[in-house]
This record gives sequence, C-alpha cells and structure tokens, in this order.
Amino acid sequence: MNANKTGEEQIVRTICNSHCGGTCEIKIHVRDNKIVRLESGGDGEEPRPRGCARGRSYRQRVYAPDRLLYPLKRKGARGSGEFARISWDEALETVASAMKQVKDKYGASSILHFCSMADAFTLHHVQSIHKLLCQFGGYTAPWGTISNEGFNFSYGMTFGTAYGIERTPADFLNARLIIMWSWNPATTQMGTHFPWYLARARENGARIICVDPRYTDSAAAFADQWIPIRPCTDTAALAAMAYVIIEEGLFDKGFIDTYTVGFDRYRDYVLGVEDGIKKTPEWAEAICGIPAETIANLAREYAGTRPAVLATGYAAGRTAFGEQYHRAISTLEAITSNFNIPEKPQGGSSRSKALRRITQISSPPNQVEV
Repeated sequence: MNANKTGEEQIVRTICNSHCGGTCEIKIHVRDNKIVRLESGGDGEEPRPRGCARGRSYRQRVYAPDRLLYPLKRKGARGSGEFARISWDEALETVASAMKQVKDKYGASSILHFCSMADAFTLHHVQSIHKLLCQFGGYTAPWGTISNEGFNFSYGMTFGTAYGIERTPADFLNARLIIMWSWNPATTQMGTHFPWYLARARENGARIICVDPRYTDSAAAFADQWIPIRPCTDTAALAAMAYVIIEEGLFDKGFIDTYTVGFDRYRDYVLGVEDGIKKTPEWAEAICGIPAETIANLAREYAGTRPAVLATGYAAGRTAFGEQYHRAISTLEAITSNFNIPEKPQGGSSRSKALRRITQISSPPNQVEV
C-alpha cells in the first residue's frame, strides 16, 4: 500500500476473513504507508456484512510490539524462552532438511498435518500446505474437519453435498416464525449481517423463539420467547417435537412422499415401534429439562406456521453423537416442508438453502491416500 503523496490519506478496500466465515468489506485508511484506521465498508443499498470488532481491530495486530516479523530459532533449553534471529534461508533450510530426514527414514505417511482453520481462507489456508505436502510426496491427513464435523457429516449423509448448507437472508425476511436453536448471531456468526436481517424480520412481524442453555445476547435482542435447555440434550427435544407433529398429523405428506426417503422408519422410531420407547414430550422433559407442554406447543407452532425458519448453530453438534442433532433438525425441516422460502411474500420463485464454497487451489493427489 503506497499513498500518493506524503501525508495524503488513501483508502484501500479489502475483504476480511476473521475466522467467522463471512466476507466483510473493510476500508483501510493509509497515510505515509501506515494504517491509521479501519472501518466497515459495504456502501450501497443492498445490506452487506459489517466488519466485526475483531476484524476492525486488525491494525493493532499489524503493529503489535510483540508480533513476529522474522524467523527465530531456539538457542536455550526447551521452555527457556531463549531464541535468536535467523535468516529466512536458514529457517526454510532447517524445516526442509528435517522433513526430508523424516520422509527418508519413516516414509511420507509419517508426516501428519493436523491443522486449525486459522483466520485466512486461501493463500495462508490449509489448501496451500496440502499442495506443498502433496508435491513433497504425500502426508497423513486427519479425517473430517476440526471445527464442525458433526454438521458436515450429517448434511453430507442427508443431502448428499460436501458443503455446508445455510439459510439465505431472504429466508429470514420472509419468515413468519424463526427459531434460533443453539444460535447466537448477535455475538458470533458465520458472517456478521444476520442480526440486521433478524431486526428487519421482527419489524416485518416475525415471531422469534430462542432455544439455548444460556440467555444470550441474541435472545435478549430478538427473541419473543427464550426456552432454556439442558446442554447436550437437544436431539431428545427435537425427537419429541417430531412425535407431536407425526402423532397429530401436522406433517406435510406430499413433500415427504415427493422429496424424501426413510420416513416410515423414522416414524416407527419416534412413535416407539422400533425400540418400545415413545419419544413423547414427557419422555424428553426428563432428559432436556424443557416442560412437556412447552415442547408440544413449540412443535405445533413450527409445523403450523408458514414460512418458518429453524436457524441452528454448530455448538449443540460439537458433542458426542452431535451429528444426530443436525440430522434431527434436517428431519423436522423435511417433514414440515420448511426448506424453501419464497423470495417474495406474495409468491414468486423459491429459494432453497445456499451452498457456501471456498476458493480451491489446484493440487496433485496425495500419494499416501492413493
């Protein structure tokens, strides 16, 4: 970044990927080749994601006094905190030599890359390391994802897609009922524009219910009703909702017959035919702590309101057998046909959940897995 003249301020526009998964436009104000401040971009009529506090504070990260700007090599005992500065050539040679020694002695499969998602998406993301290691001869990669494998696995099995499926803003603006289940967009969200759409949805008359163990900022700001639930018991509550919907004939048979498979067996499970345990609201109350009457009313309201959005977060799925929570959510959406929300309240084309994709870097195959 170079300003045109000394002391003259220049604005550079960029996209922030601060681990939230959003694509927030950030305006970087530069003077004398130094960042002076950052602000959210997104000019225009169409609302866009606004930069979060973390993204807008990146100037502090860039100029942090303890930020590493060059390679360091330990010179004392491990844990002593003693390091000496070395050149980039020496650092690269040190790492490359160690990798070659390990590969020659133990084989390429002995190299494990267990990554975090970090806060950059393509250039500094896992894909660049993947390409390097594949060119090196291959490596051992972990199965699944480190963050939300329950979500990815269940949606892959349910919908046959390798990508996450998320609601579009239009779904919220047109909804008459929104259930925020384990979802706290006012504090943390994959993209930061949903609170604005929730506020607009309330203005449009949507009723919003929050199901969460905590009384979150989102519950305080948007919810007409907060339903506390015992952590890690979400699937039981969802199964009990399905029991009410099926037992009272509130499901959409036409949608089920046309677009789904396996409903008969799921019905047998919920009604207790399969294992002798009826998944009634009373059964769920003892597990999740939500009163049976509240569960039944929530089921009836969700099944009887069109269009309705069951907006979910990842937290409830980051547990043992967490994929069942996501599958239970998908099943409720399916049996009530709450997948497609019209773009316009008066009709028009339908818009299903949107697939969110990340730019891919081409790479040779991983020889360890071939």
